[in-house]
Amino acid sequence: MKKLITIALIYIALAPLDTPLFAQSETDQPVKCSAGFLETSASTDLCVWSDMNTKLYVIHPKGGSSSSDEPVLYLLGGPGSRGNVHLNHMALIANRLGRTVLLPDPADSVPELECSQTDMDDAQRGIASTADAAIFYTRSLQQTRLDGCLEQIKASPALQGTISTEQQAARLAELREALGLKAWVIFAESYGGRLALATSAVDAAGISALILDSPETPWVSSFWHTGQNFKQALSILSDLCRDQYRCPAKRLHLERRLPQIISVFEREDVEPLELKDFYTRQVVAYARPTQEQLFITTFMALRSSSRAELMPYIAAAPNDEGLKKRFGLLLSELLRPGSSLNMGFHHIVRCSELPLETWYSALNADKAELPELTPFLDYLEWRQKYVCHALNIEAPAQVKHYAPPTVKTLVLSGGLDPVTPSSVISAAFPQTANFSSIQYETLGHVVHTQLDCVMDDVAQFLDSRGHALQSFQSACSKKELKMRFYSPVVRR
Repeated sequence: MKKLITIALIYIALAPLDTPLFAQSETDQPVKCSAGFLETSASTDLCVWSDMNTKLYVIHPKGGSSSSDEPVLYLLGGPGSRGNVHLNHMALIANRLGRTVLLPDPADSVPELECSQTDMDDAQRGIASTADAAIFYTRSLQQTRLDGCLEQIKASPALQGTISTEQQAARLAELREALGLKAWVIFAESYGGRLALATSAVDAAGISALILDSPETPWVSSFWHTGQNFKQALSILSDLCRDQYRCPAKRLHLERRLPQIISVFEREDVEPLELKDFYTRQVVAYARPTQEQLFITTFMALRSSSRAELMPYIAAAPNDEGLKKRFGLLLSELLRPGSSLNMGFHHIVRCSELPLETWYSALNADKAELPELTPFLDYLEWRQKYVCHALNIEAPAQVKHYAPPTVKTLVLSGGLDPVTPSSVISAAFPQTANFSSIQYETLGHVVHTQLDCVMDDVAQFLDSRGHALQSFQSACSKKELKMRFYSPVVRR
């Protein structure tokens, strides 16, 4: 049962809704968020607050929540993740914790920053229904597509200021007062962790507990070494593989083998790859991926243990032909639509708040140390510089560093996460009496979407009340955390 729940949670976290939980006609005007709204709202409802009419989704658990339990304010990552994509995920959290979940949707509340016709992931391009139609999605094609998106964004300086992390935090404090709540729990993922810390800085009295899942920590210098973090995650995966005799690549070093494999694809005579559905393994499309796309896909696969489990099988391919067929399993991620981000919101926050020169310097240092990753690291620098220049936004010299939270805090991290590695997160937070952290060695980015037992940990943490956090033990067993590396061989 837990495996089924896990698969459902992963799918819901990644995929857009087919049937939204909340439906509203275009002519309906959402009501203002106010005291008493939570008590009178439907099982899934919507209100707006602030002078920007920021959307707030309210998701109640089945059977209702206890009046003594604070609601959970869930802060999405990105920045710029759209809330309506995650409503089913929020319903799972509400039911699992028995608490009402409040989901702010600032990104979807700023239509001036939308470019919905062209904001699909770069990796989407070059995919075709037939092998003959598949093309290389080169940088020139990517640039044309980026231009089409960026031209739609109305990034006035005034509007940029309203979506800053500090302004979002101030509006969240305003929202709590508007709803008449004495306090709430904040559950935040990735970039949302930085927003949670900013909210704690201005409204600490209104927060009863913090749960930070894979929080973004750009004030730690090692956070910016994307190449080193990528290699480290591959090395950890390789070690996990060697510990299991049935792992297909137990005698290989994946941190060396996978970049070597990707170098094979930068040839004009490479045949298009078959893209297979992640769940059915059926061929659904064709692509001729560039090295950049293959590196991006491999990097993104480490964010989820279910995809990382495919990589040893790919690395163990005996020849180029077998390699192409096996990589098609991993490239099913290219089929995912990219409509979950408001791209203008995403890039404006990144360009205006992150010390990007620090990142570029770290990328160059990583290229010198890890030349095999140069196509990937070059691409990251090129794309970010291009976008920030097009939006005419100059990055700050340093990032805002928020004081450690004073409320009880649980920090979750994944050992395979190349985005916010556990080692980086450990360096970001001081060990205090109100602080507890759990590292899940075999999980990736945003760990609570990958195993149901992580939600058991969250529930245990919230139920701990005044108990000492230093003795906090994870509910995840070794069996649950063990990786199940993919192999098509069926044991008889």
